[in-house]
Amino acid sequence: MNLQQLEYFKVIAETRNFTLASNQLLVTQPALSKAIAKLEEELEVSLFEREGRNIKLSVFGEAFLKYADSALMEIQRGKEKLRDMKRSSDMEIAIASTYCIGATFIPFLISNFFHNHLQVKFNINNQSTEEILKDLKYGKMDFGFFDYVEELKAYPEIETVLVKKEEYVLIVPKHHPLASQEEIALKDLKDENFIVYKGKSYDQQISYAEFIGYTPKIFAEPNEASVLAGLVAAGAGIAIILNTPLINTNKISVIKIKDNIGYKHIYMGWNKELSSSEIKKDFKAYVMSLEK
Repeated sequence: MNLQQLEYFKVIAETRNFTLASNQLLVTQPALSKAIAKLEEELEVSLFEREGRNIKLSVFGEAFLKYADSALMEIQRGKEKLRDMKRSSDMEIAIASTYCIGATFIPFLISNFFHNHLQVKFNINNQSTEEILKDLKYGKMDFGFFDYVEELKAYPEIETVLVKKEEYVLIVPKHHPLASQEEIALKDLKDENFIVYKGKSYDQQISYAEFIGYTPKIFAEPNEASVLAGLVAAGAGIAIILNTPLINTNKISVIKIKDNIGYKHIYMGWNKELSSSEIKKDFKAYVMSLEK
């Protein structure tokens, strides 16, 4: 027994005529008769009886029609459910980023995109670059954002593009002697206490010694960006961080750094071998249109 046989049986029961049913179903009458004969053979009963030139349901056919109708209705509900799920899936975008990028760059990235795409749903995860690349490879994530691309050599299916260069700035408490300055040289910070963001992996850490050319006095090493900013605001020390809109300038002063310490490069990666929905294509185009 198959779905086609049930559909044929239902239409014949409604039209009570094999010719009308075959025209409605767009199948030949012999093919229709053969399908019903196989169904009756499997059920071991006759589903129809002759009534002049037409036919009618037998007592067995009347009983079976209720169950056939129910089965076809359930199948239709299942199809509709899958269509709804597909529509919902087509509007979902799964993003993975390193912890630092997730805290500073991703919130503004998706917020701006969401304003013009109110139906989109973002699934966001923060993890290491290696985990991001594995998830992109196996299709668990649609897009990944990271700043360390050395590991890409092992993932030829992943394509990347540079989407942003973030500059580093110095943040100090509002009451700090340096707070009124617009620019500072790193050599002038030797006597300061630093708050250092201590990430769990390479791409989350800032090497202060590499930046400033000497080993600074480190007061604290929080592993949350919000804690770092809070410690600076409270006067516990100063910090070098990415210049993002997340900085609360009511309690913290932002100072440019004279020294050339480079930028944090943010890359977007995706699996070029996997197909994408229209909303995902729109998102990729939007990210790639950002100013570097």
